[in-house]
Amino acid sequence: MRRPEKELSRQDIPSGIKATRRLLAYLLRATVIRIDRDKIGERRYQELPNEITTSLVPFVVSERSPLGFYRAFCRRFDVDPAGGDSEWGPIEAWLPEGRIRWDRALAAMDYDDLRVVVHESPEFLSTFATDRYGIEGEDLHFDYFPDPVQSGGYIPQLPRELIAPRAYTSVWTLTGPMHHGADEKHGNVSLFRRQRVHDPLTGRAAYVPFVSGNAIRGFWRDLVMGRWFSLLGLSTRALPTHRAHALLAGGNVDAGADGAKVNNLVRDAARRACPPWDLFAGCIDKQIMGGRARVCDAVLVCRENAWLVHPVVAPHMPLEEFAAQLPVAAEMTQLRLLTRHAHRDIPESDGIQMIANKEVLIAGYQMVHTLQIIGLDGINPVTASCLADLLEQFRATGYIGADAARGMGGIALDGYTPGPGAAELPPPDLYLEDVERRRDEMIEWAMALAPADPGISTTATERPKKRRAPAEVTA
Repeated sequence: MRRPEKELSRQDIPSGIKATRRLLAYLLRATVIRIDRDKIGERRYQELPNEITTSLVPFVVSERSPLGFYRAFCRRFDVDPAGGDSEWGPIEAWLPEGRIRWDRALAAMDYDDLRVVVHESPEFLSTFATDRYGIEGEDLHFDYFPDPVQSGGYIPQLPRELIAPRAYTSVWTLTGPMHHGADEKHGNVSLFRRQRVHDPLTGRAAYVPFVSGNAIRGFWRDLVMGRWFSLLGLSTRALPTHRAHALLAGGNVDAGADGAKVNNLVRDAARRACPPWDLFAGCIDKQIMGGRARVCDAVLVCRENAWLVHPVVAPHMPLEEFAAQLPVAAEMTQLRLLTRHAHRDIPESDGIQMIANKEVLIAGYQMVHTLQIIGLDGINPVTASCLADLLEQFRATGYIGADAARGMGGIALDGYTPGPGAAELPPPDLYLEDVERRRDEMIEWAMALAPADPGISTTATERPKKRRAPAEVTA
């Protein structure tokens, strides 16, 4: 492609996600052309598309402006956007309709739009950027992306209760940085898990950090089961393998397990003998059972979620005023550098210092968490008391998320408050007294061997022959 004669200005570039996607792709291509093979090395040069793909999302979450994002990109690949080391001068994005200098191109981009574009498809941007010369008509590729959904200024009438009233709600305050791993890893950077949300107040989409209900549920299962084993004086190593796996991981959906084949004797025995199992359930003795607890995602208190957390955090403040006081989600995280000591003083040490980065939520921010306890046939008071004991243990533990061993995930909370229509939970004493009274019955059930089945272990030292993903399923 020849250098376009027409020089564009910021005013020539339309606003919006579609225009940002197109302009960013051409700007990245212009930048890649300036990458010097000798400076970065042959191996990196050959793997350039993959390195660009894995670096784009970390850059967009760690920086706070289009200029910062682009500067980080150039610094990684040793490119001078001002062109001080090139006879070509400053970098220009060559669009079919004209050329625009890198700084003017960045000034035309809204960073919220840029974030959405990068999260949307870093692979597309990398592929486009590394195709240095392009082909005729390739500009049509940008028409294949769907138009962004905007509200046009319409603010819907929100329900009075956005958090289910028959639920228990808590506000977590982060007392330390928190990490919760994303679905994908980007090189040596572990990002915080995000989901795309739509803000009805602004009509805009954003990628907002959250802690998944599934992760919280898994942590709580370990906590409540460990507590139960301790009260009974049992060790997980003493349990039959099939029983330990079911109680701690939800069990396997083995051959013969069928939710349609209900054995009420087995189900009732499990729920009665193990109140923690009644809470979280799974698959045990070929019975797929639903737990009583419904554990929701932990929602970040940020501007994009203002409409959702407002009834819990600031119910007496006007929604628009409350939203204006909150930070945007993108400002609430930072990258934290982790290293491993090289130990070069140890004989035969490889002397290599491992470096990694983790994205963390910054201490001092808050999250709202909600749970419910429900059942078609009612809730056993002992099970409800077991939940109360679990919530006290969780409050006393004071952390959630990954890397607690490194001091991450510290939280403080006042407990869980029942909403309208949700009954007060019985005190933990009811559960503790029940365990003490029926200790022998519970131990006998916990130590029971599995029904005769070639796919299930019958001793504590054997592993199940048929092993599948842990089941967290409901009937």
